[in-house]
Amino acid sequence: MKITVADNSGVCFGVRRAFSLLEEAVENAKKSGMKVFMLGPLIHNPRVIADYKEKGVDVIDIDSITENSCVVIRSHGITKDERAKLDRFSSITLVDTTCPYVQRIHQLVEKRSAEGFAVLIMGDREHSEVRGITSKITGDFFVIHPSEFDSKNGELSEFINTHDKIFAVAQTTSRPANYDFLLKKVRKTVGTMQRHRFIAAETICTATLKRQDSAGELAKKVGSMVVIGGRNSSNTSKLFQVVSEKNKNSFWVESPDDFTISDIEILKNSESVGITAGASTPDEQIDEMKSFLGSLNG
Repeated sequence: MKITVADNSGVCFGVRRAFSLLEEAVENAKKSGMKVFMLGPLIHNPRVIADYKEKGVDVIDIDSITENSCVVIRSHGITKDERAKLDRFSSITLVDTTCPYVQRIHQLVEKRSAEGFAVLIMGDREHSEVRGITSKITGDFFVIHPSEFDSKNGELSEFINTHDKIFAVAQTTSRPANYDFLLKKVRKTVGTMQRHRFIAAETICTATLKRQDSAGELAKKVGSMVVIGGRNSSNTSKLFQVVSEKNKNSFWVESPDDFTISDIEILKNSESVGITAGASTPDEQIDEMKSFLGSLNG
């Protein structure tokens, strides 16, 4: 069996930065005796979060924060209200690991909504990243997920028709094809409206684009494809969508333990297997998968 890891797999710049900041916080806490907490999971990788829990770093919500503690803001960012609550504390240490790409969207929607633009967001309204984005908007906004393009078409049209100025952004982990489809849909509608202003920002993470492209290319060349990442990870979900469209023998797992007996049989019978991993998957988990697949050769 030939095992190939796709280019641009695994931890992205934003997550690597978050890890570094968290590790620094843990080291500083050891010296000061201060307890470190994550305000929501730092990243969407249950195995990594469990590892940090063993190091004494617990995940808490905004209402559980106490004075004299170190609070690490997750890489997906937080809402405006959550930030306001944090600012009321006088003796907590804040470590903000919000991804710079996410921070940029916060700044964009805050600026454009203040200028009178209604904001159109493509993404998962329940995702922490999107909740943070919408909290920065002062006017009207509309959130739509690609799975809702048909079911919410009427609501989208109404939103477009009732606003003269619209600004569009996409969740950083979105699939470019989906965002392009939405923008074409909007432009087709506003093209018939006089004095209508529509601006779309490029907000999909470049690391996401590269990861999806390289994984899709590899999936076409191998017998089976393995995607590693948390089941609660948005970018891993999109990655699996890309891969599974190119290769019917695609598997999404958090660890080798997730494979079924039938999965393993398919892998054993594959002359080549490709591996890719979501942005929250550390190198050790990719190496673990390589070793496991290599053991199937015997």
